[in-house]
Amino acid sequence: MAEWLAIDDDLPIYHAHKLQQIGFHRGEVIAVLPESELAQKEFGRLLLTHLTQYHGQRYTTNGHDLSTRDGILKWPLPATDLQSCCLWIQEDICLLQALNNEYVLTAASVCSPSNWRLSEKIGKALGAIHDPVPGYEDTLHARTNRLLHKLSKDKVIIRYNWSVQAGNELCWRQELYPTQEPAEPYWRVERQTLRRLPETGAIVFGIRIFLESFTKLESRQPGFTAALREIIERLPEEQRRYKGLDSLLARPEFGALKS
Repeated sequence: MAEWLAIDDDLPIYHAHKLQQIGFHRGEVIAVLPESELAQKEFGRLLLTHLTQYHGQRYTTNGHDLSTRDGILKWPLPATDLQSCCLWIQEDICLLQALNNEYVLTAASVCSPSNWRLSEKIGKALGAIHDPVPGYEDTLHARTNRLLHKLSKDKVIIRYNWSVQAGNELCWRQELYPTQEPAEPYWRVERQTLRRLPETGAIVFGIRIFLESFTKLESRQPGFTAALREIIERLPEEQRRYKGLDSLLARPEFGALKS
């Protein structure tokens, strides 16, 4: 279970970003339904145990506070709500609960969305949440439901998703930057995790964002841009639209990705 969360030296950057988003846009980044109360509390207990057990080199607690060992960050205990607990980590967190045999998004703290709005997803079942995803209903909906229903409490599922964006904003929606001055292309990766809470049975969906500029990636791995261009060329048109690639590739700074 040690692999559940990806925590590194950038924790203070993500923490500051979350505080800023909550301070200015709380209604857009935090959403909870009443039926999620017990799951939120259980997540907080599990997270505290996990951080002290698997990340003790970074976190410490005296029973009254949780803090980073360098003393830079400190949080009061106990914390029983999702908003408070999510400040401890870099991941965004969504809680999914089985209602009428379908998993529903009942609580979320999402300060770094990848081109979507929490207000449009809260309270919806997986099928409705993933409606914009090409082919989801036909090929992935039933499979995903089976996966979640069978997920055991002692297993963590990890998968990755990617996109590209202009600039290094953690909170990324294209409409936020429609006429922005040219910005450096960035590779955006989502490390997604699924884990079941043992008591309530809720599913914890974690999303950790990684950003790296094309310039740095090309310097470390020559040929990265050309390889990505080939991947984009092979994508079906509907996938390109879903990832917002067509509009991005129209920008001059993304010229290296054009065939």
